[in-house]
Parts: sequence; structure tokens; C-alpha cells
Amino acid sequence: MKVAHILAAAAFAAFSTASSAAVLYTQAAPTGALESPNSVDFNFNAPAGAGLASFTLHGYASLDGAGNGYTDIFTVSLNGTDILQGSWNLGGGGNDVVWFAPVGSSISVSSPGGWAGGTGLFSVPLALTAGSNTLTLSYSGNGQGLGDEGWGISNLTVAGVPEPATWVMLIAGFGMVGFARRRGPIASTLA
Repeated sequence: MKVAHILAAAAFAAFSTASSAAVLYTQAAPTGALESPNSVDFNFNAPAGAGLASFTLHGYASLDGAGNGYTDIFTVSLNGTDILQGSWNLGGGGNDVVWFAPVGSSISVSSPGGWAGGTGLFSVPLALTAGSNTLTLSYSGNGQGLGDEGWGISNLTVAGVPEPATWVMLIAGFGMVGFARRRGPIASTLA
């Protein structure tokens, strides 16, 4: 077997091992409008390591940000530990405030204002434990009822994030493919 064939096979093995992220949980259906205060638990199994939760937060009617006398507080918890907390104007006025969030979080909110609700796109890094994990999303604040305000979650996905060693394997795989291509054409079979 030529060296180029061996390198191509090694590159393919490294590339196929280094998947970008394993999806651990996908939300089956949107929650719809929920009254505040309230919480929703999402349970899933995972290997220990880094993860990422991505979801859309929906504000209905006049969900308030901070500082207008009706502050509504959104919290993300993993296995009973709060990892993100803030308040966003999703239709009710007030200011967008993040009190704490993990490094690498991404939050983008928009609202047309005037009691018209709004949406927020969240991406939150997680430190997953081996086995059962519970991601809890909750709102607290002045309970005003669904006639005044509400919140909900859609598009929730939890994915495992590859370890740095996996990325090294992926880069090495690409390097081997480049080396093999430079050495000449590779036969269609490895035999």
C-alpha cells in the first residue's frame, strides 16, 4: 500500500472522529406562552465535558427589562446552579441587563416595543456532568398574568462541544489529506 493511501486512510479516520458537535437534546415543541413567575425543566443525558445550549426566548405583550418598576428576571440554571441571569425589554420597557453569564455566551434581543413582545437568541456554554443533566429556564418578578405579559422557549438544542484534542485530530486530518493530494492521485480503493 502506498504511503499516500495510508495517509488518506488516516486523514479520513481523523476527520470522521472529529465531528463538530454531538446533539444531546432537541426541544420537541415550543412551550407557548407561560405566566411569570414560572420555570421549565429540560432533562437529558450527556457525557462529562463542555456543552452549548442554544434557544429562542419569546416575550409576549409587556415582558419587562430592568429599572422600570416591573423588572422581570430570566435565569438559566444547570443541575440546580444558576449560570446566567439578566433582564431584557421584550415588550414592556426597561433596560437590557446581564447580571452574570458564562464566558462565551451570546445574547441578541429585539423588540418592537409598545407591548408587542420580542425575541432573544441565546447561546450559553455549559459544563455538563456525566449522566443525567437538568437545564432549567425560569422567569421571576412581578406576576402580572398572561393578560399582561408572558414568556416562552423554542428551538432549544443542547450539544456537546468537542474537546481541544478532537480539534487537533481534525486539523491533522486536513494536513494529511493535503500531503496525500500533493503526492499524487489516490486510487479509488485502498487495497
